[in-house]
Amino acid sequence: MDLHTKAILDSIRSHSKIKDIVTVFCYCLIAFSFLVYVSQAFKQTTAVKLINDYKTNPKEYIIEKVMVNPRIKLLYNDSEIYDIKAKKAFYKDNSEVVLYDVIANGNIGNISAGELKINEEGDHLVFSKNPILILNKTE
Repeated sequence: MDLHTKAILDSIRSHSKIKDIVTVFCYCLIAFSFLVYVSQAFKQTTAVKLINDYKTNPKEYIIEKVMVNPRIKLLYNDSEIYDIKAKKAFYKDNSEVVLYDVIANGNIGNISAGELKINEEGDHLVFSKNPILILNKTE
């Protein structure tokens, strides 16, 4: 066997060893990642702890519910329906709902406002923060 052939065979062996080392390293990395994933699945998160704490003593926590892209259909004058869309809404209890970046579309016209407060179980609506009313032309 000449020197050139021997050098090529040595190069192939070294590449084979590198391939084996990289393969073992990848399998070890996959196994470690899987163990971390499984350990996180069984670990109790703070969100679950917070919900459990709230269920045991709800008076300690002040909560508000957030809705994203809420829609409301409002019946007005027994024949007119307003379609109210907002970007965000909050409510703490069932007495008041606050909607932000509101657009209300109806047959008479459109209302846009920065905020809409709904009180008294929907009987009282207050548009605020730069409300704009655009009336449709009637005949």
